Amino acid sequence: MADNLGLDPARIERLRSPERLEYFHPDRIWEVLQPAADCTLIDIGAGVGFLTLPFAERYPQAKVYGADILEGMIALLSEHAAERGLENLEGTVMAPNAADLPDGCADFVIMGQLHHELDEPEPLMAECKRLLKPGGTVAIIDWADADNGKSPAKGRRVPVATMRGHLEGAGFSSIETHDVYEFHTFMTGVA
Repeated sequence: MADNLGLDPARIERLRSPERLEYFHPDRIWEVLQPAADCTLIDIGAGVGFLTLPFAERYPQAKVYGADILEGMIALLSEHAAERGLENLEGTVMAPNAADLPDGCADFVIMGQLHHELDEPEPLMAECKRLLKPGGTVAIIDWADADNGKSPAKGRRVPVATMRGHLEGAGFSSIETHDVYEFHTFMTGVA
C-alpha cells in the first residue's frame, strides 16, 4: 500500500467518492474531446486518478500521464494503476508549473477541478502549451462561477472570462466553452 505522505485521508476519500460521478462524470469529457485510440494525454493535478484511471482503461492504446505536485497522490495513482493492470499509465511528480516531459509530447492536456487552486495560472497555461503538439487541445474543467450548492465560495471560483484570458495569454486559440456539466465550466483551447 502506498504511503500517503501525510495526505488527509478524508480528502482522498472525497476525491474517490462515487458521488462525484453524479455531477462530474469523466465520460462526458471524452465525448467532447473525441480522442484517438492511440493519443497521448496528460492529466495535470491528477490527484488519485479520478480522470486518469478511467481514461487509461477506456483507451488502452493511449499513453497516459498523471501529473501532480504531491508525491503521495502520484504514489496512490500508481498503486491503483498497477492494481488495475494499466500499463499505459505513468504517474509523474511535477514541480509547480513544470512537468518533466518533452515539448510537444501530448495530444491532450486536461485539468479537472484544479484551476481555482492556482495562485498564478499563467505559468501553468504556458507549460500546457509547451507540452501539447501543434493543434493539441487543453481542457480545463473547474467549478462554475455560481452559487449553485456545489461550487466553492466566491473568491475561490474562476470566472469564464478570466479562464479565457489565461488561455489567450498563453497563446491558445479556438477557445470554447462546452455546456456539459451543471456545476462546472468546461473550456478547451487549441495549441
